[in-house]
Amino acid sequence: MRQPRSRSVDWLWWATSSGELQPFLDHPDHDQQEIAREKSAVAVQLARLGDPLVDCLGAIAPDVLADALWRLPNPTRTDTLRALRVPPARRPTPAIAEHALKRLRKQTPSVRGYTAQVVTLPVLRVLLPATLDTDSGALDGEILESLKTTAFTPDLIRLTAIADWGFSCQAAALLRITLTEADLALPGWPAEVIADVVTACRRFEAFCRDRMCGASEPPSPLRSLDDALGRARAAADAVTAAVAAGRAPEEADLTMLGLVGPAVAEARTAVGALVEAEADTLPEDRPGLAATITAHEAAVHARELAGVDRFRQLGGPPAHTAAIDELRELTAELSARHENWEPADRRRVLALADLGELIDAIAADRDEGVDALAETIRPHLPDPTIVNAALRGRLSWHGTPASGDPADASNTAENTQPEPVAQTSADPDSAPEPGGESGSDADPNPVSDAQPAEADETSATADREDPAEGAAGPAHTAPAAEEDAEEDPPAPPAAPEPAALIGELIGRGEYASAAQAMSTDAPERISALRALAYADGARSDTGAVAVSLRAELDEMAMREPSHDRATQLLTVAATARAAVLCGHSTYGLLQEAAAGLGDLPAVATLARHIATGSAQGLLGGTRNLGALEALAEAEAGAAACAADAAEALLHPRHLRFPRATSIAQLWWRPEDGLLGRLLQLAAGNERRDLDEVAEALRRLTKHHELESRLSAIDEEFRNGKGHRLEGPARRRLLEYARESLGTVSRWVDAMRRVTETEAEAESWIAGPLTDLRHTLLADRPEAERELADLAAHTGDPLTAGAARAAAASLSATLDLLDGRPLTGPEPTPEALLAKPT
Repeated sequence: MRQPRSRSVDWLWWATSSGELQPFLDHPDHDQQEIAREKSAVAVQLARLGDPLVDCLGAIAPDVLADALWRLPNPTRTDTLRALRVPPARRPTPAIAEHALKRLRKQTPSVRGYTAQVVTLPVLRVLLPATLDTDSGALDGEILESLKTTAFTPDLIRLTAIADWGFSCQAAALLRITLTEADLALPGWPAEVIADVVTACRRFEAFCRDRMCGASEPPSPLRSLDDALGRARAAADAVTAAVAAGRAPEEADLTMLGLVGPAVAEARTAVGALVEAEADTLPEDRPGLAATITAHEAAVHARELAGVDRFRQLGGPPAHTAAIDELRELTAELSARHENWEPADRRRVLALADLGELIDAIAADRDEGVDALAETIRPHLPDPTIVNAALRGRLSWHGTPASGDPADASNTAENTQPEPVAQTSADPDSAPEPGGESGSDADPNPVSDAQPAEADETSATADREDPAEGAAGPAHTAPAAEEDAEEDPPAPPAAPEPAALIGELIGRGEYASAAQAMSTDAPERISALRALAYADGARSDTGAVAVSLRAELDEMAMREPSHDRATQLLTVAATARAAVLCGHSTYGLLQEAAAGLGDLPAVATLARHIATGSAQGLLGGTRNLGALEALAEAEAGAAACAADAAEALLHPRHLRFPRATSIAQLWWRPEDGLLGRLLQLAAGNERRDLDEVAEALRRLTKHHELESRLSAIDEEFRNGKGHRLEGPARRRLLEYARESLGTVSRWVDAMRRVTETEAEAESWIAGPLTDLRHTLLADRPEAERELADLAAHTGDPLTAGAARAAAASLSATLDLLDGRPLTGPEPTPEALLAKPT
């Protein structure tokens, strides 16, 4: 069997180990260097598993290998069988296949890897889709469906994924899915190493997609850091092994560890350039930098979405109604699928942003560059004539009519501003007669409202507004203002409410009172209080409160992230409820708030998990929560039966007859006992054990099965000596056994109700949403503890109140996922923001 030459391009794609890829790292062709570097990153992580190919060959059965060999086309099959010292004339028998498997395991690593690739290539072609789909989500779905329907054994699929991952991005995706969603990783492979392998596979997939499919996305700022960390992990393993063996580490491994620091500095600079922040202010670890990028991308996306939604309020003359309606339809479509914008959608989003800028520029009488901007917009809009209307100033926001003259709109806006003096002077009833002596008597009210120190300035303003008053001169106006000011002094500004009182109001859930008592110089905190008031008052995803909550959150998304701890906690509570109850996409707000909760890791993790579920569309409102209620009830029943099984496992079973006690100890041993193992599996409450337990239960409940098992084990204990086990001891032992089988049977029935309830629900509820629910409920205890500690020990009463409010709100939100709905009627939005009397 002939291998490709080590320097050929074909061999580069066959190479899957660091040794095989090393010659290509210094190849004169830059493209081959890039391919080898990306493949080496995966190979380095796979090497941390030991020799995964040998592990896979150790798990495969000889008959499975024989089937794979016989599937090869000729002359490849003949060459491969001869290389394994197997007669190629007919299909290998089990004994010959066992011999071939041993020969394959004994080959050198390079030859063994190549032989495994040749044997599994037909399997790979069947498992991978026929089309080169560049969409990773669609590709994952097709591979998962192929794995579910294939007749290949899991051992052969695992061998194929490990041997052939380097051929394409599809093959790398197969390896990633095999180790994760398909759950085909061998038990001895460490989970943290598998996670690093999956990360490296994703990078290799993205590289292949960018290189071969024309993707235009810019490289990640963390790309070099990921490469350095991957190599450093492998080097750290080598250094640890060397130290454990009592020898000096290799200099190359120590050098790899030293490259992490410069890579972190480079990544911080790249991320700083992306998010427009100083590198010194950014986190120094990879998760923190990734969170910063995610928050920035979420904020940019929120701003783009808000710019799209702005066109819902576009208005214009009747002649352009049709074009405006088409634009609104485009806006609605883009908003509905904002989480899955295609490149063409993104171009339309940018065109809408430019159109909004054009409308604003014309309204402000800034016409520089508008013609060039208009030409770039036209190709991406449903009706290009809308651009002409914008250039003529015929379009305006909030449905207000726009005149042909932008100056008119400017004057109208100025006239709507509250100007007490100007309005008084413009009032025809209060205007003095020309030439009359009304300088001090015509209308003293504007002057009397002013403070003494502002009397001269107010008089001057009044003189400028009304020339008739100027005839009397300021000498008459100023004394009158001073006299009125002395008679009616202005009320001093109200003192702000104490922080302790506001914190107490927030902690008690009186958000409207807290917002009204708070100073207006904290708009972010007031907005978060309003949002939380709406969130706690909402009872469905379609009511008026839900609409108000969405509007408030959309306005919050337009602001810069707040660094105030109380505001962050209130935001997390409100956005979490909006995501779970109303199905509102709150990914950006939750990620931004979680990024500032570094000292509350459990709360931040909970927020990020809800954000991820929101971004994936798993949290979809009251309809989904109703489906989860039945599932939660079924799971609670299974958990109660599992607790009964755990208690039964610990129940002492002592009988007076020593041999009966010995048999009981053997039968109820948790590791391998006839009944103890079943109770142990039931107590674990794992769905994957249901079939095994149900089958064992079916066998043991057959007529006289327990009696036969007891007689057989009694015979082993007696060894032909003494009397058979009879009488009370035998009866009591059988009663214990039947009680245990009854406990196991109840768990099997309860777990079957869980699976039946999931089957009746929609498929996405039974899968990802259930997993997300379990993850969030697992995050809950530690998050509640952190919030309780913060409320008890912080010195800031506002933060303490916000922590208590967030804990109460998040608890009710997670109760929704656990099948416990909110109680009470839904108030109106106005009632929620009204201060109680």
